[in-house]
Amino acid sequence: MFTSLKVRISIILIVCFTALFFLIPTFIPNIPSPWNKYLPKEKIHLGLDLQGGMHLVLEVDTQKALESMMERTSNDLKESLMDNKVRFRKLEMAKGATISLELTESSGKTALDKILRDQYPDLEIAPSDAREGGQVVILQFNERRAFDLRKLTVEHSLETIRNRVDQFGIAEPEIVPEGDNRIMIQLPGIKDPERAKNLIGKTALLEFKLVDDEHSLEEALRGNVPEGSTIAYGLREDRTTGQRGSIPYLLKSKTLLTGASLETAKVQISDRFGEPNVSIKFSSQGAADFDRITAENVHRRLAIVLDGVVHSAPVIQERISGGQAQISGNFTLDEARDLAIVLRAGALPAPVNIL
Repeated sequence: MFTSLKVRISIILIVCFTALFFLIPTFIPNIPSPWNKYLPKEKIHLGLDLQGGMHLVLEVDTQKALESMMERTSNDLKESLMDNKVRFRKLEMAKGATISLELTESSGKTALDKILRDQYPDLEIAPSDAREGGQVVILQFNERRAFDLRKLTVEHSLETIRNRVDQFGIAEPEIVPEGDNRIMIQLPGIKDPERAKNLIGKTALLEFKLVDDEHSLEEALRGNVPEGSTIAYGLREDRTTGQRGSIPYLLKSKTLLTGASLETAKVQISDRFGEPNVSIKFSSQGAADFDRITAENVHRRLAIVLDGVVHSAPVIQERISGGQAQISGNFTLDEARDLAIVLRAGALPAPVNIL
């Protein structure tokens, strides 16, 4: 009986001493030399239940991704139809990530079928209505391509969010897919939840577009927006009062360059007002495109648009080589740092909603 009791006590003591041995790095972060060579180095990482933090569930708007992809496809399709001399009256985006195309000749349908087969195998013709003098054709992604695009959108969103969280410096985050279009995020020990939400949920779609100075902004604001242009708004701050207001711009719809062409982004402090801004550097291909764009549009205004908001629209004074630009917009230092993070990590392929 006493032997059995001694064995049990010995086992309990061994377990306790082993546990204490592995807990030493947790209780004593800086172990002096030479003991640090022989003792464990890994600490116990506390979860949300022990150290607090933030739990988020994001819903990825995959339908928006399909619509964006279809809009880009519609621009390419318009050029293909013109190159192949297919006569059409109107080509525009329709509901549900579809393209509405009105052909004006009966032979146009055959030519369209050939173009789709050769150049756009992911598109298919949905049921359409005949009209006098032409035919309206509705184009949509085929079922397989739509499924793949939705899946890729969620995977790309998850990877982008993981890159942002890693650069934000959060230890042991958990970021996993949940269902078909949701992402579950756990951020232990987060100190500023609102800042983290803004960092994670920002789409960060960076676009460079020309300002439409050929048409009247006033007429566009009255509802007469010229074809190929769009209205966007920027923020303007009164330096004397500190109040912010919005200012409208009439921009060309075509995007000349996007954040996908960036190599890096970093925070810099301006010499003039001591305000933080974000300096961006393009990749080699992006730098070549930026050089060409500025060379072709000297004395025109080039708007820098982030998530639909115009941050600046400077006049191109001369050709800009070297592949560098700057985004300014009355940022705080934290806002500039977070913007640099999301630009380095890349834009989300679709908006996300925090549930």
